[in-house]
Amino acid sequence: MRNLFAIFFFALCSLIWVDAASQQLQFEEANTLLESGEFAEAIEAYQSINRDGYESGALWLNLGISYMQLDSLGMAKYSFLKASDFPETSERATNALEFVNERFPRQSAVLPQLPWIRFLGSIEQAFGTTWLSLTALFFLYAGTMLLIGSWFRADLRRFFRLSSYISFGVTVALFILISIITYRAARYDTAVMVDRQEAVYQQPSDTSAVVSTAYEGYTMQVDYKESETEAGWYYVRLENGMYGWIQSDALRTV
Repeated sequence: MRNLFAIFFFALCSLIWVDAASQQLQFEEANTLLESGEFAEAIEAYQSINRDGYESGALWLNLGISYMQLDSLGMAKYSFLKASDFPETSERATNALEFVNERFPRQSAVLPQLPWIRFLGSIEQAFGTTWLSLTALFFLYAGTMLLIGSWFRADLRRFFRLSSYISFGVTVALFILISIITYRAARYDTAVMVDRQEAVYQQPSDTSAVVSTAYEGYTMQVDYKESETEAGWYYVRLENGMYGWIQSDALRTV
């Protein structure tokens, strides 16, 4: 039995190693295409790697460079936004985004975000839900221990109980915050306009009234809950504060 398990484990490790080596070889071939100026072929090679389930900051960064060389600025912006999520390429991707944004012929009017949305975004970016969950559990355990301690220390009972109530209050507040962040992440997403231009309609129909026009490089917020009943359409909020429907093929969600 042990021998069978060892053989299975060795075979599994071998398959993983072969797969990783194959992906690395494909990535190096794609890099060679990029360096030789064969940008369309490099894009296809990088996308093939991504379709196989592999992604990295370097892959998205190189994709963005390839698209930029072909003057596909919307796809370049989308790729750089993806690359900015990886720590190893975040700084370079941010610099590339600044460069690409300056090259768009049309710029969208941008309304400032509501304070509570900025607050949620900064909390999520700085800490993440995993760290917030661990912190909430810490305060939950601390509150429980303080409450138990109040049963055995009559002289400190008032202090322990007050401290436990504060800890439980912080726990509840953190779990509410986590729930809101999780809900927003599931319902909303950022999207980049990759077509040259596309009308934004009042209703999910190209015969509906046009409320605005989105141009390549515009970023917008997709509402998945509103969009789920309309195949091929996204309900979006533009950066200028306007809402409407746009054909989903014109966008790439980050």
